[in-house]
Amino acid sequence: MLKIDKPDIVFISESWLTSRIPSSLLIGDLPYLAVRRDRAKGRGGGTLIIIRDHFHFSIVQSIHDTIECLSIDLLTSSSTFIRLCLVYRPPSYSTSQTETLVECLSDLLSTSSYPIIFVGDFNSDIISSTIPPSEISLHSFVSTSDLTHLIRNPTRNTRCIDWLLASDSSIVHNPSVIPSFPSSDHFGISFSLDSTCLPPSQSLIRDFARANYDAMSTFLEHFDWFTLFSHDPHPEPMYCNFVSVIQHAIDLFVPYHRPKPIVSSYPSHIQNLIRHRNILFSKIHLPSVRPQYEKCSRDLLFQIKKWNQFCEHKKLKNSKDLYRHIRSLTSPKVSIPKELIDSSGTTVSGVLNIVNLIASRFASHFTLDDGFLPTIPSHPLTPFLCNVSFLPHEVHKALKQLSPSCSKGHDNIPQIVFRKCAQAISLPLCDIYNISMQSGVVPSLWKLSLITPLPKPDKNPKLAESYRPISILSPASKTMERLVKQKLAPYLFRFDIIPKYQHGFRSGSSPIPQFSINNVPLVTVPQQRDLGVQVIPSLLNRASIEDRVKKATTVMNIMLRSVSRLSYLGLPALFERRVIYDLVLARRIMNGDTLLDRNRFFTFTPLRCRTNNFGIYIEHTKSTPRYHCFSRRVSRIYNALPSHIHLSPSITRQQDEERKRDNQIDAEEKENLKQWKLDQNKDEWVATMLSMLDEVAKNKRDIEEEVVVPGTTKRTSLADWVVHNGLLYLLGQDHEKKLYIPEGRRKQFVKEIHDSPLSGHLCTKKMVQKLSQEAFWGSMNKDVEEVLRKCERCLMANS
Repeated sequence: MLKIDKPDIVFISESWLTSRIPSSLLIGDLPYLAVRRDRAKGRGGGTLIIIRDHFHFSIVQSIHDTIECLSIDLLTSSSTFIRLCLVYRPPSYSTSQTETLVECLSDLLSTSSYPIIFVGDFNSDIISSTIPPSEISLHSFVSTSDLTHLIRNPTRNTRCIDWLLASDSSIVHNPSVIPSFPSSDHFGISFSLDSTCLPPSQSLIRDFARANYDAMSTFLEHFDWFTLFSHDPHPEPMYCNFVSVIQHAIDLFVPYHRPKPIVSSYPSHIQNLIRHRNILFSKIHLPSVRPQYEKCSRDLLFQIKKWNQFCEHKKLKNSKDLYRHIRSLTSPKVSIPKELIDSSGTTVSGVLNIVNLIASRFASHFTLDDGFLPTIPSHPLTPFLCNVSFLPHEVHKALKQLSPSCSKGHDNIPQIVFRKCAQAISLPLCDIYNISMQSGVVPSLWKLSLITPLPKPDKNPKLAESYRPISILSPASKTMERLVKQKLAPYLFRFDIIPKYQHGFRSGSSPIPQFSINNVPLVTVPQQRDLGVQVIPSLLNRASIEDRVKKATTVMNIMLRSVSRLSYLGLPALFERRVIYDLVLARRIMNGDTLLDRNRFFTFTPLRCRTNNFGIYIEHTKSTPRYHCFSRRVSRIYNALPSHIHLSPSITRQQDEERKRDNQIDAEEKENLKQWKLDQNKDEWVATMLSMLDEVAKNKRDIEEEVVVPGTTKRTSLADWVVHNGLLYLLGQDHEKKLYIPEGRRKQFVKEIHDSPLSGHLCTKKMVQKLSQEAFWGSMNKDVEEVLRKCERCLMANS
């Protein structure tokens, strides 16, 4: 029904939902939200309201927990509210239970100062002449409350037990009985609201996907930034003027659009069944038509289930579609409740109060700097880092690293504008960055962030501590932060200002604790797998450890003995014993004195470096092992030993053999590199690019000059290309180098990769994806398709 009729609100009584069934399983990726009240005890029952996700509403709390009634206050386009109440009254209700239901309905009616509508399954026939004693109070409530019955036709067999009541009948239009769900024995009720009671429509938003970025870049390139900034050359007014110009460009070149929900529909054969069932429903009063209507409903339910199964099996073929489908069914659409509970247990309501509560909770996680600076040994001749400045091409390169998303900071400029117009705005931003560095002041807009609270899984949504903040900063501030890091990191690493034992948040260093066997004590951590045991901080409390271990398995008993031995010998002693054992076993494996087949697990090969004459590099034949496995432990420990230990006859002999093999490999690589250089030099476009890049190195050509790659309309700047070892490479988004394949080598290159046993004769799409990771040229798709069409093995497999 959601896919065919696309209703705004759906009321379902007797939903039969439980806490084990998430709302996302009902809605999936459709643009709806589910508001539900499940039956607390027993099977069946329950109420469910499915509403458009852009509607603004609040849930009305009820003090009657045993009554299956769900109410919402819906905001209308006239900034007023309308109360919608869904009721389910089981047929087994006694007189006292019906009176409790009437009391609940009276409270909802009396607390509403705006129109109210009751809809649901009351299991009481309003067209019958006789009223059972248990239903008298319900009928008297309707008559004394000036509620109007808007449905008088049968909704189940010959009885009208599904009610539509309104305090103001003028706001309800076209009430009618419609065909039921295929799995329901009740007919449905359909109605529409007056235009004054309709919710506000979705507002227009900017469509940055259809923006004219070429015209925007041209407009910004020809803008006189110098005159604009010269009036007040300070970071605050400069960036405010910059934002106003960008906003004006957005108004000129970015159109508006009204978002339309993406709702999939059923195939034609199911739609034909729905139309046929609607035709039969119009004649259902005839005795001969009802069996046909019931049969058509069963066929429709079967076809819908079959179609859903087909769609799910189709998604199984693509892992990306499969996980997206699973995520849509398992990730609920959640929002912050209208009421929260603070730390003192007080209920907080109101948008402003809830925002302040969440903000204070987030602020409590931040700590102020205590002013204490650690003592860090530094070189006495370390120069000061001063006069830091940025160049336009550096700003352009940093802007190109932004993701092309539409997320906005407090300046209301999305990242995609910074990325698409990087060439045009790099110069004014460079001026703002340099003046900010000189004055030590940044614009105030960079200090503000938009914080979105996201709920933590399996937490109480009514508590403020159940949310974590997601902060969105201005793209301009993030770009400057990246530029500052690029200037600061080389300085810190070059002069060893950052201690060597600092591994957290440091590029190229693992945060795992580092160990040494030379006068460095072993650090005790809560879980240390290097010793093969679990190190518990409270080792002295032996009784509690033994109590827990007695209840564990045999593995835990072994761990108990390890912990006892650990507390007796100490961590350094056990660590030294393991180091000695690892070194002895590694030496025996290298000499071939053991029955262990080293080729089955790993291979020792020489590794020459500046500090050691001989080292160990381990080539693993299986998946990458853990950090504390034997082979990786040996590689770390063995390479830290003094050089004279490596100079034994057996090791020296193996070293000579490995050196000869390396020299042979190096000769092959040099020959291969020489051939690639010859092939690239035969390509006229490559030769032109090499000469242009050489002129850039001599400051005879602008690095921002754009070039068009042959075979494609893609435009790149000279800053995106680099020459390494005499070969031309294109820099990717993450600055990885992609070799440019010359025209005369492309088909041979594709054929070699395609016929490789490691590729397994990939299809065109996967082949292009594989090649794009390491190589680049304009007509890649065309050349790959041409080579694959001539592959005999692929032709035989497809036939």
